[in-house]
Amino acid sequence: MSDATVTRILAQLTAPISFATKARIAKRLFVFALAEQESMLELRAAAALCESPERRALYLRHALDEERHAAMFAAHSAELRRALGKSPWGAPRAASEDLYAKLGEAGFLAFVHAGERKGRTQFTYYARYFERRGETKLRALFSTLVSDEQGHEDYTLRLLTGTEGQGRPAQRKLWRVRAWEAVRMWRRAGQGLAGAVYFAMMSVLYVSLLPLSLWVRLTRPKPRGWLEP
Repeated sequence: MSDATVTRILAQLTAPISFATKARIAKRLFVFALAEQESMLELRAAAALCESPERRALYLRHALDEERHAAMFAAHSAELRRALGKSPWGAPRAASEDLYAKLGEAGFLAFVHAGERKGRTQFTYYARYFERRGETKLRALFSTLVSDEQGHEDYTLRLLTGTEGQGRPAQRKLWRVRAWEAVRMWRRAGQGLAGAVYFAMMSVLYVSLLPLSLWVRLTRPKPRGWLEP
């Protein structure tokens, strides 16, 4: 089963949950805005380190697209939040992991290519999903982004094959990056799970100690007035 097929199946399974209500749609769109903002920062960092003027220009052009996408997602999210009588979350603020320096240019290109292909597959399905629901604004939003994702997917593959070579070398780099990304996602999920488990355990501990705290306060009232040395 190809990566695109897996991505499409996951999109089909999660869309009814992620987009069940306007509040959830607003949250999901803001998550997309953060992801696009993070991509913009990674591409700017790549352009700063890249020695080729031609590739640097492509990275900067791509970064501008990602910044525009982030603004579009954030604007739609803010509109939905206001319609619900809630304040928008504001401009997306993300951080960079310096993936270009960490993975090298070939690894970075493979990572970006895989991400753009995943985004194109997701956005294509979401456009159809919102079309079926009669949500014209959201359908138009995702439809507009699909062509950009396709262009990014194409140029990164062209640069990757130009760097690594056609066929197996480029595929090996993509496989390695997929494995690295899987480990990274697993670690992030583990960190999130650890935080959730710690919060749950501390909550149970505090609740269980509450009767003891009340009993101590009742049986040992706080002294008042001056204390003798």
